[in-house]
Amino acid sequence: MKQVEGEVRRKFFLKGNFLFLEIEGNFPPSKPGQFAMLSPSPSFDPFLRRPFGILFQDGNSLFFLIKIIGRGTRLISEKRIGERISVITPLGNGFTLKEGKVLLAGGGTGIVPLVYLASKLKGFTLLYGAKTRDEILIDQFLWLKAMPREIIITTEDGSAGKKGLLTQHIPQEDFSYAYVSGPWPMMREFARLYKGEAEFSLETIMGCGFGVCYGCAVRVRRNGREKIVRACMEGPVFKKEEVIWTQR
Repeated sequence: MKQVEGEVRRKFFLKGNFLFLEIEGNFPPSKPGQFAMLSPSPSFDPFLRRPFGILFQDGNSLFFLIKIIGRGTRLISEKRIGERISVITPLGNGFTLKEGKVLLAGGGTGIVPLVYLASKLKGFTLLYGAKTRDEILIDQFLWLKAMPREIIITTEDGSAGKKGLLTQHIPQEDFSYAYVSGPWPMMREFARLYKGEAEFSLETIMGCGFGVCYGCAVRVRRNGREKIVRACMEGPVFKKEEVIWTQR
């Protein structure tokens, strides 16, 4: 973990109120599934940083895909090219890389950590779900040249791909491993339906990002015992059997 004063090198807006952001700086190496905390303003208003999954890291650049939904993300989206931005990275524990026939399942902005992971894999199947076609950002896979063996798109309104929830279209294949990220209800239902081994990147509220505030506490089961852990430190990636899905 390191605090770095980065510089905005590239930004552009995408459909569905998404922002693609490249920040250049002397960043330590990260792993797929880890995240960063970005400061919306140098004036500490708002005071808290905002957590974002790392879309990709290439040399001195970190890439982010940010949905603009509040004041913090709006302030970040207003950063100009060349403007400085404070970043704490890398944070948390990432995915465990597995060989074999792999399934990536991402719902909404949960697709972000899977993009970085995809760049390390070959021959994976991508199951990608969103509410509408405006939230389908498959191009963020293609620019990495991380080509899925198969792509299954789902939208709740049927405007793209298969109509319905992502969990209604889980492929009935024998995968060696699955990686899942998205809204809690989606992941909970996926964990109930999917019988194989899997890792989940949990979306939780985070205040500090490095274990001080306990705002991201989640309940897990380890060695037959229930315990409370910090998603920003022990996670955000957990094995399927660890998460107590009834807590929300």
